[in-house]
Amino acid sequence: MMPYEETVERRRFHSFCKVVLRHEMLDCFREFSYQNKWLISLNHLPQPMLDSICTTDQYPSDYTTFSVDGYALQISNERLANIIEKLSQPEQRLLILRFILELNDREIGRIMRCSRSAIQRRRTSVLLNLQKQLTGELL
Repeated sequence: MMPYEETVERRRFHSFCKVVLRHEMLDCFREFSYQNKWLISLNHLPQPMLDSICTTDQYPSDYTTFSVDGYALQISNERLANIIEKLSQPEQRLLILRFILELNDREIGRIMRCSRSAIQRRRTSVLLNLQKQLTGELL
């Protein structure tokens, strides 16, 4: 090849590259324009919608765990956990059986070897005590 032909080929190649890059740039602008029509910035979403798409990491250290009969009750509210911690073991067991396993009073009575009415009275008493402590009536 002669020097003149090399220069012509090089210019053609440079011209071809410029055309390709220009078309790629135009494709990018078209894509950005399309996205701008349909995409919404997270800053413009209302708070309830943001809350529904967000997640929070939860770690075992965030909970206080109470275990009874192989079942665990995890409490993230520190104040409630402190109050439940002060309950006796049978009272904690009663709450876990009722609210974690969702057993009725008769089934809890069979497990704890008490009558249904005794379980009902004890459960009502424990819940009233919890309510009073949480509302601040009892310190």
